[in-house]
Amino acid sequence: MNEFDQAYLVPDGTDLQGIKDALEARCRIGEDEPRHLLRRFHDTFDWSLYLAGGVLEERIDGHQRVMMWRDLNDEVPVLACELDRDLGFAADLPPGPDTERLARLLGIRRLLPLLDVHSRILTWRLLNEDDKTIARLELEQNRYDDKARERQGPISTRLRLHAVKGYEADFRDTARLLNEELGLSLVRTELLLEALASAGRKPGDYSSQLNFRLDPDRRADATTKEILLHLLNTIEVNVPGTRDNLDSEFLHDLRVAVRRTRSALTQIKDVFAPDVVEQYKDAFGWIGEFTGPVRDLDVYLLDFNAYQACLPEPLRPHLEPLRDFIHAHYGEEQKNLVEHLDSKRFRDLLRDWRAFLEAPVPESSVVPNAMRPVMAVANDRIWTMYRRVRKEGRAMTPASPAEDMHELRKSCKKLRYLIEFFDSLYPKQEVRQLVKLLKVLLDNLGKFQDLAVQADHLREMAQRMRDEDRASTDTLLTMGILVGDLLEHQHRAREEFAEIFAGFDSDEHQGLFKSLFDAQRRQGKGA
Repeated sequence: MNEFDQAYLVPDGTDLQGIKDALEARCRIGEDEPRHLLRRFHDTFDWSLYLAGGVLEERIDGHQRVMMWRDLNDEVPVLACELDRDLGFAADLPPGPDTERLARLLGIRRLLPLLDVHSRILTWRLLNEDDKTIARLELEQNRYDDKARERQGPISTRLRLHAVKGYEADFRDTARLLNEELGLSLVRTELLLEALASAGRKPGDYSSQLNFRLDPDRRADATTKEILLHLLNTIEVNVPGTRDNLDSEFLHDLRVAVRRTRSALTQIKDVFAPDVVEQYKDAFGWIGEFTGPVRDLDVYLLDFNAYQACLPEPLRPHLEPLRDFIHAHYGEEQKNLVEHLDSKRFRDLLRDWRAFLEAPVPESSVVPNAMRPVMAVANDRIWTMYRRVRKEGRAMTPASPAEDMHELRKSCKKLRYLIEFFDSLYPKQEVRQLVKLLKVLLDNLGKFQDLAVQADHLREMAQRMRDEDRASTDTLLTMGILVGDLLEHQHRAREEFAEIFAGFDSDEHQGLFKSLFDAQRRQGKGA
């Protein structure tokens, strides 16, 4: 807020006529017709703009539609420009150097509406003896509207005082009247933050991370339900964005939560009855199956520019028919995805799963690990999976088949998920170090596997494009060159594996795994 543009908070129950009367005792007031202002706040699904200290606001005032990009808690915009289209991706932003920072922050993420603030504005013009406007006041009566969550309601009324050039002294006199005589205080809370709080939200209120504290002595079955309930919440919150295809990350996070759910069911062993595990493992496997095709196409579209960059410049235009082919089939796969998400089978699955997770655990259980302290179960499972990873990794040779690399990757994922499920039970710094180690290893194994899968899919798409007469000879040859490049990168990933695994399997890191999990495991067993 600048010196000559100030906003005051008008507490609930304040006599608005009394404020007007106090102003009229000083000077005459000209009153304009009330107008309506809509402020629509935007950010990415992961709050990248807010976390960067910015607020993006779309203002609709009559027939005028303006985008304002400003620093948090400063109403003077860094950028203000008229809009002639809906906000979406970075490419939809008005061109110009002022939008570059905003575009960099967005990257490939889509802007999404957070909520609306509707304001009924009464404008009072303070007039001198010559009927000249010496200051301007705007009384804002505000309501928030969170359409996604179907919540709305009033938020604070604000009184904005604007200076008129040449009458700065009158501005200061009016400011003293509002503050000292009428007792109005300056606004200290950003309008977006107040609206979010009134809607029961806060910035960064969505996270796919497992951020909670576990009780090490709590029963393992009850704790596992807590973990799985968090994952179910993540799945459910991402369903609308996936259905509406708002941003590819909604589907990505939904699929990660599904994979974590299956991993928890199978890797936190012997806490639920075997029939429950089998039933829901298969059910969530079904979700993974019907969400896979769209995600695969998302990956190709997200990586398309990188594919082109791998090719000699003269060949790059020949790849464009592949992009067109992907877009042509994307709609079909998205329609199929939506049909599954809207199906009775899917709705019943989530409903029944929630009912199971929210039901109290039985007082006693014959399932071996159900009533054990979760810390003991975590130690056992993490140490067992770590030993499997180490065994599989040490057995790997340059002659090992690709399937062995794939199996090692799956084991590493299971280990990483287990550590992430139970990370609050262990020292934060040490756990983060282990997760970082696993991430490096998984990046290598994932690159090896993904490049092979992408190469196979490109071959299949080339065949389909030829069958559908959607590719020229130049395009097919270019796709063949791209396949060769992907396989070359896969070969490099394979060559890098030995060194990366040796770093993971160093004496230092073995000791860290042992001290965190095996030592406590032995202690818990009285060894």
